[in-house]
Amino acid sequence: MRQKINIIGCGRAAGSLARLWMQGEDYEVGGILNRSLASAEAAAQSIGGGRTVQSLHEMPAADYWLIGTTDQAIEKVAEALATSDLELGGCLVFHLAGRFGLDVLQPLSAKKAEIAALHPVRSLTHAQLSLQDFSGTACVAEGNETALGMLKPLVEAIGGTWLPVASIDRGLYHAAVAVISNITKAVAWKAQKWQMRAGLPEETATAVTYQLLNSTMEDLFRSGARQSITGPIVRGDTSTIAAHVDAVREAYPDDLEIYRVLIGTVLDLALDRGDLDEATQARFDELLKRPV
Repeated sequence: MRQKINIIGCGRAAGSLARLWMQGEDYEVGGILNRSLASAEAAAQSIGGGRTVQSLHEMPAADYWLIGTTDQAIEKVAEALATSDLELGGCLVFHLAGRFGLDVLQPLSAKKAEIAALHPVRSLTHAQLSLQDFSGTACVAEGNETALGMLKPLVEAIGGTWLPVASIDRGLYHAAVAVISNITKAVAWKAQKWQMRAGLPEETATAVTYQLLNSTMEDLFRSGARQSITGPIVRGDTSTIAAHVDAVREAYPDDLEIYRVLIGTVLDLALDRGDLDEATQARFDELLKRPV
């Protein structure tokens, strides 16, 4: 018999996971509660199952409760669950926010519910996300031993890579994954604009960007950032960086500081690796207007 997962806030992230659980044999979606009935019905249709309800007290019994709301609403939902007449003893209540850990779910401890935080480290925005797509996705999980023991099968059922943690700095962690994900995309968008200004057609700039990102990911997977970094910085080629600075200043003067910050991060990595002597470092610092 399949175990049931109730979902409060079945948006893109929770909906993506729900579709994956529904494809397996061990879990099914129970109740779905969204801000509007129409939204809940659309989610149920997309997922391929689930019973839509209009209020918390209508939610059916379940083994798991997923709070998939916006980050700001998680604590309010937890408080509403904690003060409801729903039976939560022995159930697992968890959220998907990388920004928060267990604190936002603490009111549920009084209901004898187990609590956990699960953060799948990938974009969950694709309506057709498959088990094959999700396979190997890093899933950072926080909770006590009992909660993690309940959560782990959920992750493994959809092919996620189980990564339990304890008492991490959520602000710094979330900043780090935002840099890797969203800021990487924004930087790619910016770089495509530079390529097009340089004279490349849009489709060519897109292809070049995709190819570079793809090969970069392969390098990271094979060797890691520290070992795979290449380019003019690690070669000590100050003349090339000077040409970059001049070109960006001419084409996009407002972007010059962005370039300096980003290439300065590459310089930090090269220094950490021991690639540069003091004289070369000083020339780079001057080019990038870095404090001595």
